[in-house]
Amino acid sequence: MPGGPREYLQRQLRQNPMQYGLPEDATEQDIQYYLDEFLVVPPDRTIYEAFFEYMINIHQGDFGVSYIYSPGTPVVELIAAAAPWTIFISSIAMVYMLVATILFGSFMAYYEGTKFDMGMTIGMLFNGGIPYYIVAIILLYFVGYQLEWFPTGGRYNTEYQPGYNLDFIGSAFYHAVLPSLSFILTGFGASALSLRAHAIRILGEDYIRAARIRGLSSYKISTRYLARNSLLPMWTSIMIGLSGLLGGAVIMETIFAYQGMGLLMFEATIARDFPLLTANLVLITFMFVLGTILADLTYALIDPRAEQASMG
Repeated sequence: MPGGPREYLQRQLRQNPMQYGLPEDATEQDIQYYLDEFLVVPPDRTIYEAFFEYMINIHQGDFGVSYIYSPGTPVVELIAAAAPWTIFISSIAMVYMLVATILFGSFMAYYEGTKFDMGMTIGMLFNGGIPYYIVAIILLYFVGYQLEWFPTGGRYNTEYQPGYNLDFIGSAFYHAVLPSLSFILTGFGASALSLRAHAIRILGEDYIRAARIRGLSSYKISTRYLARNSLLPMWTSIMIGLSGLLGGAVIMETIFAYQGMGLLMFEATIARDFPLLTANLVLITFMFVLGTILADLTYALIDPRAEQASMG
């Protein structure tokens, strides 16, 4: 990746030196002195020593300071301010996608071979093939700009005071509708087809036949019996999806100017803010690994047969 933070910060200093604590008539020498002091790299250390020192600092919770965002601000503070918003909209989207996956996947399996199943299968294939950012742009243009039903950017109405009050909370949900909806409308097709495939394999199980003999409704059989047991093989992917809440919204947050971790990573990439970008990538990787480990550890809890099989 060409360039670096020095070039970006140098341009910013020339345009607005007062923003960085320099006088309005700062000379080129003043700017170079500021860059040398701020972007200092110890010349007496090898790259290996610098790497190990950085890793030690990470384990102590120190990811360094940002080069671009209010230069000198600790990276941890920037991430702590942005991460809750990304988790907020991603969690909303994931809950609704999971509900849609269960409903569509289980009903498609229960009515296997019918016109409903074939039509929904085509629909799910189409749904899974549309990138979420295409839907995001369409929603932004028609629902946001043309109909003006929802805000086109931002996390909340700046007229409201952030805190635990109804105006602020309602505004936060209102601004999250379009970003989360762009995920929801395109995020359940592939998982619904996967659940359908798992559900078809267990349609002939004795407890399904017993439920039919007892006269239970199709809705109860497909959701409580069929979907519940079909979700077990998908548990790992669900947990990994939860761990990806922090890093899956880069393009979406950029489209909606939603100040979360996604937009933070995008702007850090553009500005070559390496400490901020590296900290984001380390955190996302850690969450992914943690989600995978938790999936392995908890699978036996939700499905005792897995533990029995491993013991056998």
